[in-house]
Amino acid sequence: MEYTFCTQEKDGTDLTQSSTLSLSLTMDRKRFTAGTIYVAWVKTNRTEREDCLSRLEFTIDDIVKPLPPANVSGEPLQDDPKALGIWWKNPTNLDQLIHLQFELQFRVAGNLDWTKISHDEIGIHVTNYELEELQPFTLYEFRVKCAREQETNWNLWSDWSAVGRVRTWEDMPVGFLDVWFVQQLTTLDGLMSIMVLWKPLEQHQARGIIQRYSVNYLDGEVIKNTSTDICCNISLPGSTRLVNVTAYNSIGATQPAKLNLIPDHPAPFNVTVNSANRSVLVSWEPPANTTPDGFVVEWNRMNSQYVPDWKKISAATAYVTWTDGVLYPLLPYKISVYARYQGGLGGPVSTLVYAEEGVPLAGPAILILNMSHSGVTLQWKVLPLEKRQGFVRYYTLYYVKKPAGDDKHKALNISCTIDRYTLLNLEPDSSYRIWMTASTIVGEGERGPYVNFRTQGSQILFWIAAVLLSCSVLVGVIGLLFCTYCEQRIQSCGAFYLPQWCCQKIPDPRNSRVTGHSPQANYIANHLYPMDEPVPAEVEEIENENSEAPIIKRNNSTLETDREPSTEGQHWTKIITPESETPSLGVEKPPEAPRCLGESHVNQTPSSTRLMGGGAPFISGYEKHFMPSEEELLNNEWQLENRGEWLGLGGIAGDLSTSVD
Repeated sequence: MEYTFCTQEKDGTDLTQSSTLSLSLTMDRKRFTAGTIYVAWVKTNRTEREDCLSRLEFTIDDIVKPLPPANVSGEPLQDDPKALGIWWKNPTNLDQLIHLQFELQFRVAGNLDWTKISHDEIGIHVTNYELEELQPFTLYEFRVKCAREQETNWNLWSDWSAVGRVRTWEDMPVGFLDVWFVQQLTTLDGLMSIMVLWKPLEQHQARGIIQRYSVNYLDGEVIKNTSTDICCNISLPGSTRLVNVTAYNSIGATQPAKLNLIPDHPAPFNVTVNSANRSVLVSWEPPANTTPDGFVVEWNRMNSQYVPDWKKISAATAYVTWTDGVLYPLLPYKISVYARYQGGLGGPVSTLVYAEEGVPLAGPAILILNMSHSGVTLQWKVLPLEKRQGFVRYYTLYYVKKPAGDDKHKALNISCTIDRYTLLNLEPDSSYRIWMTASTIVGEGERGPYVNFRTQGSQILFWIAAVLLSCSVLVGVIGLLFCTYCEQRIQSCGAFYLPQWCCQKIPDPRNSRVTGHSPQANYIANHLYPMDEPVPAEVEEIENENSEAPIIKRNNSTLETDREPSTEGQHWTKIITPESETPSLGVEKPPEAPRCLGESHVNQTPSSTRLMGGGAPFISGYEKHFMPSEEELLNNEWQLENRGEWLGLGGIAGDLSTSVD
C-alpha cells in the first residue's frame, strides 16, 4: 500500500505532499517556520476522500527532544538506614521556564530488573525524590529521564541519565549464623579438637560490616568465651559440648546461633545417593520412635584441604538435591547425614558419591609376591581416589609372553574386592610382561605400569638331576664295597695256594720294642731308618718265688703263659709297653708257647733273633705276633714238614723240630 503524507499551514496555504510505502517519513526541518501552526494528515490510494483520516496540528517549537537531566546524584538519609535521597537538574537545551515531567528507576546493584517511579508520583517540575523501605547497607543504582509537560509521545522523551550509585546506612544485623563443626587432630599434642565453622551472613542479614564474632562454649563444666575477627572458623577443645556464636557490626549483634555437640542420639538410616546429569539426590529415613528438630547434610571433597560444606534441612524433609555447580564432576565426595536434636546430634551416616563418573586415569601398580615354574602370585596397590574418577567395577589383568608384541596379549577380568591373584598355566623358564587396568561404569581407563618377570626352570629337570646324582653315589658305594670284598676273597684264595711269605705283611722294624735294649739293633735301625727314634721299652724286674710264668702287659691286658714251676729264687722279666706304643686291637694274637719245653730249649736262641756280637738273647713278643700259630702250621703239610725253611731259621731248624717233637 502507498501512503501520501500531506502538510499545510492552518490558514490553507502551502500544501505539501510526500509519497512513501512505509509507515514513517522524515522531513527536513528547514521546510517549517517557527511560530507557524501546521496541519498534517495521511491518505492512501484506496481512500476516496482526502480528509478521511485524522489530522494533527503542531508547531515546530514543540517538536524538540530534550537532553537527559543533569547532575543526577543521591545520598542516604541521616535518620533512616532504609531511605535514599535522589537529586537532579533540568536539561540544558531547553528553557528553564518550561515545565518538564520526570521518571525515575532504581535497583539493587547487580540486579537486572529496574523498579519504576512514574512521573505522576514524582510531580511536575520536581527535581528530587526520596526512596524508602530499602535494605540497610545496600548499594543501589538509579537513573532519571524527562519530557515536556503532558508529552504523550515517548519518542520525545529524553534518554536516561548516567547511572548513579549510593549505599544506605548500616543497621543492626538480623537472623542467626549458620554454625557447624568438624573434628580434627592436633598434631602438636596428638589430642582431638573441634573446629567450629559458620557461613557469612547474607547482605540483607548483616546490614553492615561484620567486625567480629563472639564465641561462648561449654568446656566440661566451665563456660568460656573467646572472640575472633576472622571469618569463618575457630578451634575449640575436643571436650566442648555447647557452642554459641554471635556476629557484631558497628550498630549491634545478631541473635546467638546455638550448636549442641552431645552425641549418642538416634541417627537416620537407609541413606541413598543417586546421581544423573551432574545432579545428585540424597535421601534418607528419619530415626524410628523419635522426631528430630531437623537434619544436616554435609559434603566434603575427599583428599583435599577444603573445609566441608553443609546444608540444614527441616524435619519434614528427608532428601536434598544438588544441581550442577555444587558438586564438581569426576571428583569423589563424602556425604554424611546427621539428625539434629535440641539435646545433641545423631549420626553421621556416610557414603561416597560422584556427581559424574569418568574412566580411571591409571591402572594399579603390580608387585610380585611369589614365583614358580608355571605360575606367579601378584599383588596390586589400591588405586588412589584422585585417579579413579568413578567407582571401580573390576580390574583387567593383561599378560603376554616375550618377545611377542602387546597385541598378542591375554586378558583376565578380576573382581575389585581382592588385591592379589595367582596367575597359572605359564611356561617354565619364560619371560612375561604384565599390566593392569581399572574400569568404571563409563569404561576402561589407562593402563598401569609394566612389570617384567621370568618363570623358574622346570622341576622335572631338577628331579632328574637329583636322581642321577643319587644313583651315581649309590653305584660308587656299591662298587667300593664290591672291590673290598673281592680283594679279601683274592687274598684268601692266594694265601691257600701261595707261600705264606707272599701274602704276609712284613713288619716295620721301627715299631720293634727290642731296639731300645740292643746296641746292634739301634745301629741297624739308625742306619736303615735314620728319621725315626725308637721308643725304649720300660723293663721291670720282679722277684717272685712262686711265679709260674712271665706276665706280659700289652693293650692294658695281661697275657699269661703257662710254665713249669721254677726253682726258688728264679728271676723273671716283666715288659711294660708305653701307652703310645700300644698295638691295635686288630693285630693277630701271638701263638702260645709250648707247655713242655726243657731248660736247654728255653735258653736256646733262634738265629733270626740272635744278637750281633753275642750276649744274652731277648725276645720281646713283637716277633711272635707275626709268627704262624700251631693251628696254621698244622693246616699246611708242606709248611709243617719244612717249617725251618719257611720260618727262615736256617741251621737250628732241625734242633727246633726235634725239640718240638
